Amino acid sequence: MTGAVTHTVSTAVICFELTGQISHILPMMVAVILANMVAQGLQPSLYDSIIQVKKLPYLPELALGHISKYNIFVEDIMVRKVKFLSSQSTYRELNLLLDTTSLKTIPLVDSKGDVHLLYADASILCYVISGK
Repeated sequence: MTGAVTHTVSTAVICFELTGQISHILPMMVAVILANMVAQGLQPSLYDSIIQVKKLPYLPELALGHISKYNIFVEDIMVRKVKFLSSQSTYRELNLLLDTTSLKTIPLVDSKGDVHLLYADASILCYVISGK
């Protein structure tokens, strides 16, 4: 729904393709583009207004030329020492991991060098190893 509201030109093109009525394409496209320009001029948008009224967290819009102010990279905030289980993990390592972590899900990998991840729910793992 949001895509239909914010990208009205593509919606108009899809409507013309579905109906096959191309005779009104020029006036309709002019009207859609003018309406889009007016909507862009009326800032903030409806969605931005709702976010501000409800005081929801949101990412700031990065204007051209201001991008250099935001020089935070993923590597600055990512966790580097991730605790995980592999197919070679022992029962002792599983118990130790469950006792020492507060994670609700635990990454599962095929081997220590594998980048494909699955996740297991920690409460289910505790249930399985407790034998109940």
